[in-house]
Amino acid sequence: MSRIVPADFRPARGLSNRHVQTLLPRLRPLVSLERDTEILNLPDGDFVELAWVRPAPLHDDAPVFVLFHGLEGGFDSPYAREILAAASALGWRTVMMHFRGCGQAPNRLPRAYHSGDTADAYW
Repeated sequence: MSRIVPADFRPARGLSNRHVQTLLPRLRPLVSLERDTEILNLPDGDFVELAWVRPAPLHDDAPVFVLFHGLEGGFDSPYAREILAAASALGWRTVMMHFRGCGQAPNRLPRAYHSGDTADAYW
């Protein structure tokens, strides 16, 4: 049985307009983050890029936080930077998986990703 739970989100004063909420992050400077890029080769001969936030946590048993970006997003998307920075500040091992064609290097194969494609994340 499902039930609807009302949200208690209330935008800050002056930010009730959804367009302002969408555009404002683009006007702010990006959060400064360092990354290590790891190439994960896939069984079909292509690859995805993993962007690991640096510095890594001090504790080897730190939880892993994996972020999957939106359509055509990536490490340089404002929302991604904010989320990655927040997870890293909590002491988590933080990584973003770039879907095919969204990282720093072009794909090897003529195959793109789509919003329902979960195979690459599985590998």
